[in-house]
Amino acid sequence: MATELKLPDVGDNIEQGTVVTVLVKAGDTVTAGQPIIEIETDKAVVEVPADTGGTIEAVKVNVGDTVKVGGVIATLSGAGSSADSATGNQTPAPGTPSAEPDAPATASDPATANRVAAAQQVNQKAQSAPAETASPAASAPAQGGAQITLPDVGDNIEQGTVVTVLVKAGDAVSEGQPVIEIETDKAVVEVPANASGTVQSVNVNVGDTVKVGGVIATLGGAPAAAPAQSTPAQTAPAAPAAVQADPPVSTLPTERPAAAQAGTLPPERAHPPTQVPGAERPYNTQAFDGRPVIPAAPSVRRLARELGVDIHTVRGTGIAGRISEEDVRRTGGTPTVPAAAASPAPQSAGAPAPAPTPAATPLPDFAKWGAVTREDMSGIRKATVRSMTVSTTIPMVTHFDKADVTVMEEVRKRFGARVEKAGGKLTMTHILMKVVANALRKFPKFGASLDLNAQQVIYKDYVNIGVAVDTPVGLLVPVVKDADRKSITDLVLELSELAGRARDRKLKPDEMQGATFTISNLGGIGGHAFTPIVNSPEVAILGVSRGGLEPVWNKEKGEFEPRNMLPLSLTYDHRLIDGADAARFVRFICESLEDPFLISL
Repeated sequence: MATELKLPDVGDNIEQGTVVTVLVKAGDTVTAGQPIIEIETDKAVVEVPADTGGTIEAVKVNVGDTVKVGGVIATLSGAGSSADSATGNQTPAPGTPSAEPDAPATASDPATANRVAAAQQVNQKAQSAPAETASPAASAPAQGGAQITLPDVGDNIEQGTVVTVLVKAGDAVSEGQPVIEIETDKAVVEVPANASGTVQSVNVNVGDTVKVGGVIATLGGAPAAAPAQSTPAQTAPAAPAAVQADPPVSTLPTERPAAAQAGTLPPERAHPPTQVPGAERPYNTQAFDGRPVIPAAPSVRRLARELGVDIHTVRGTGIAGRISEEDVRRTGGTPTVPAAAASPAPQSAGAPAPAPTPAATPLPDFAKWGAVTREDMSGIRKATVRSMTVSTTIPMVTHFDKADVTVMEEVRKRFGARVEKAGGKLTMTHILMKVVANALRKFPKFGASLDLNAQQVIYKDYVNIGVAVDTPVGLLVPVVKDADRKSITDLVLELSELAGRARDRKLKPDEMQGATFTISNLGGIGGHAFTPIVNSPEVAILGVSRGGLEPVWNKEKGEFEPRNMLPLSLTYDHRLIDGADAARFVRFICESLEDPFLISL
């Protein structure tokens, strides 16, 4: 009788989700806790695991479908049985003879038959032995529950606020499966499990503040590990899995932290299992093959497939090893930063050591002068406090100039109708993005970063521009990647989409990372000049104020003329950029705005 896999409760007040990825197909064998689909909810993209093991009979959903909580995702046959029990997989006792993996197990080979018979006898003894004689690897999880703790989720971030709890007591989780969502550093991010097992207890609730290293949940016994590949030799009675010499998958989580500290790939990702002849399947980096679940968003997995990169071989530099698009491009051979930038040292990309938040000065009792109201700082405000504290260690200088945009404004109005037909609205910010992208190619130092630990300057072979967006919850900076390779119309459409999602708090962490330069435009609000602050590890930022008509002296005519002048403010890190360089950089921007033809050059 077929068993139905249904969509579980994925968060408070979430009744349904949209399928963005289907990870299994009919005929696949799945184990309890293995991700089978990815759905997009109002808060995040989450993986949905199978609640039992078996063979997929039919997949009931497709990409783009909306599935309600309790809706059927797939049907299983042979539910409750695992690949391990089917093959009699047991941990071999010391001294157990090892079967040859490549040797065909046939009765015509006396030596092979003897080895098989001996292995079967060992399996029978292991099954009938008392519980206390079980192997230490199998009994360790039951003796003391493993703990899922909050990992390091970003530079200078010490804690986060729980906004969603994705698991409950009794759930089976696998390593890499999201267990909670926390609000931190201007975004809501998923926190994956750092081990596999069954949830004994959840130690946090929505609204709790969890510090890095704090316990999120406690796990009971780890689920049995399925073999990495299913081959005829493994399923045949003559080749029992009990004689395999590889360590069980349940030992891998204990090896990952040490590998991460050493800045190297874990064994299961540095040396992926070799595909056994006769068991080939179409290449799919999202297929579950017994290796640990890789923490990466669907868009990142899609990019890996497009570039032909095995997602299992990519080293993630994001939260808890999460893989970003930049990590995939770097692994795929597209140079993004020099080798010095790929160093895993977290403090080598910008300022020296991040400056600690200064000790708070004791405040007077304001209540003695009148009524007061206290309000907790939001995650965005806390992040702003941290970043501004780091920025105070940078010696910054601001250079001011004005661009004559009289002709550019006429061009903008004339071609604005074309952009509107494409679905966007052309503004001076979009034109400035293209001009600045050209300027960064001509003056690469303004898109570089300082590595003070290595005493090096990191030049980047890409141009990613961040644009400050004013939102109801604070300032957010979405990043437009490869801005120098996109047309102005492309920049209009992409920035409009990112800005809209920023105001709705739906930006993903990797959409606010990787900027080489930032633009902050306050012209729509007012002011004739301001001094923006450099966002480390960037070394420069351009501020734009409100333009207007001003009298400008025309030497040829010998008279003043009304010209539309746009004030610009460039703040730069004086440790890398000299004043003359800054003046030339801003002059290039001004001249490009004054002569629209220069943008195409």
